[in-house]
Amino acid sequence: MENVVIDPACFIGLVTSAVEAYNRETHGFLIGAERARKIRRAPQDVAVLKAAYPLQTADRKVNWVSNGNGRAFERARRAVANAKGGLDLLGGYHSHTGSDARAGLSPLDLDYILDEFHAMNRGMTDPVNDRWLELVLAIRRREYRRPREIRWSLSHYPRKLGARVVLKPNVGFDITMAGYWVYCQRNGRPGAFELAGRDEARLHAPWFEPR
Repeated sequence: MENVVIDPACFIGLVTSAVEAYNRETHGFLIGAERARKIRRAPQDVAVLKAAYPLQTADRKVNWVSNGNGRAFERARRAVANAKGGLDLLGGYHSHTGSDARAGLSPLDLDYILDEFHAMNRGMTDPVNDRWLELVLAIRRREYRRPREIRWSLSHYPRKLGARVVLKPNVGFDITMAGYWVYCQRNGRPGAFELAGRDEARLHAPWFEPR
C-alpha cells in the first residue's frame, strides 16, 4: 500500500509535537485504518492516519529520542494497539532536528522498528504484523530578516509533504515529512524476526487548500 492520507487532526498533532519539543526530538504512535479514498480523483485503498499520539515520557535529546519509562511506554503501546472504532496501530513517527536534519531513516531508527516488530509479534512463530509505517519529520528553526505573516502553509512534493509554521513575525519552523513502509520476516527461527526491506510511501493531505 503506497499511498498514505494524513487527516487534519493527525497532521496538526504531528507538526505541533515536533515544534513543541524542538530542539529535541519527539516520537509517538500513529493510529489509523485502511480506507477507500479518492487520490487524484480515482478511488484507491489507502492508509488513513487519524491520530498521532506523542509519547509524553520519552527521553528527548538533540540527536535522538528513546522510550524513557519502560512501563509507561508499554501502557501507551497497549492503549493504542487496542483502540476501538475501527482504528489500528499502524506505526510511529519521530523528528530529526537541526540544520542538517533530513527526512530519512537512520540505522538506529530501523533498530527501533525491529524492536517494535518483536513486541507486536511476541509469542508468534511467524509474524502476524509484518508491516510498520514510520513518518520522519525533519524540522529546522528559521529566523527571518523581514517580518512574515503568522500562519501555517503546506507544500506537496512527489512523495513528501512540507510545512512552514510561522509562530512570530521573525521566527518559524520548516518541516519536511516523509513516510516509509518497513517490512519484517521470520529469520529462520520461530519467534525471531528480521527486517525485510522498506519502501517510501506517498503522502497526501487532500484537505489542504493553499491561500
